[in-house]
Amino acid sequence: MGAVGPWAGALLGALGGDVIKLESPQGDFIRAVKPAQRGLCTTYITSNLNKRGIVLDMKEEANQQKVYGFVGQADVFIENFRPGVADRIGLGYEKLSQLNPRLIYASASGFGPKGPLADVGAADPHIQAFSGSTCVNGQQGGLRERMRWYGHFDVTTSLVIVQGVLTALLERQRTGKGQRVDTTMTQAAMALQRVRLAEYLGGGNPVPMGSGTTYLVPDQAFTTQDRYIAVSATNRAQWQALCTALGASQLSDDPRFATNPARIENREILIPLLAEKFLTRPAGCWIRLLGEAGVPCSLLMNFNDFRHHIHHLGNEFIITLKTAHWGDLIVGGLPWRFSKTPGSLRSGSDVGECTEEILKGNWPDPKLGSSGA
Repeated sequence: MGAVGPWAGALLGALGGDVIKLESPQGDFIRAVKPAQRGLCTTYITSNLNKRGIVLDMKEEANQQKVYGFVGQADVFIENFRPGVADRIGLGYEKLSQLNPRLIYASASGFGPKGPLADVGAADPHIQAFSGSTCVNGQQGGLRERMRWYGHFDVTTSLVIVQGVLTALLERQRTGKGQRVDTTMTQAAMALQRVRLAEYLGGGNPVPMGSGTTYLVPDQAFTTQDRYIAVSATNRAQWQALCTALGASQLSDDPRFATNPARIENREILIPLLAEKFLTRPAGCWIRLLGEAGVPCSLLMNFNDFRHHIHHLGNEFIITLKTAHWGDLIVGGLPWRFSKTPGSLRSGSDVGECTEEILKGNWPDPKLGSSGA
């Protein structure tokens, strides 16, 4: 349900799996989230690409038996309920692994099976707060901020699930046995923050700094005559090139700014000097000048920018899927490329659309050669 388990299943489908989306008659809660495209939540649509959807009431014994039949053929089962819920509805690991000892059973929760929060449901905003990531976001001295508009730790957890599932499948080739793969959104969030955790545990004190960072100066957004750009100088050559492009060569060898540690120590002096220079030209001009100088930089793009950007389109970072139910669907492209076995993104089915055909035995699809549930 939601995004964590479904997006993991969509990625496995992109890798060739024949994936079933199983939901109850009450439906996946994410379907009520806005916005919608032709009546269905866009998060639901895009999280369930590459799948066929079925709706079954697991409170009915006959439906449980039907699902157990699927499990007997499946390679992978993914659930992201709160701990204990899968067991209560007859879909726990002990039950399913008895039916299929080769099954890879992936389970993801918000906070894990132990501790006072084990039974608490979680969503991305709560994990951002609980994992500490919000403690370094926001303006210095201002309110803490979370990252908005996308499930940052939701989809990170999905990727962790996929990594675990693929590793367990490789191990099954050696042993012939399946196993349970557990992860949590909190674990995924902590893994993603490994650099900041190391900084803190090493005696540092990461704090909100707007778009700036504690470990590199400059490495932040600057205002130009018309819009923001992001600029970094990750080594001495880039720092010198930046100063030259800004018409401020005298700053490059100034002892206060000549090295990154010195620039960090004198950040409050340096950043206003750079900010004043960036205000003298429009963003496009700076992008050209800094690009020619080999200084890492980018416009702060919005969705309309990259939806039509020649680089995004040329590399298929953004693609358009033709769908039977929702018209043209604009989605992010595949996150990897294989030279001999390319993956694919396909439109998923409508809610429960494939229930009848799958109950008639049309799963797994022999053309795909692998199965999941």
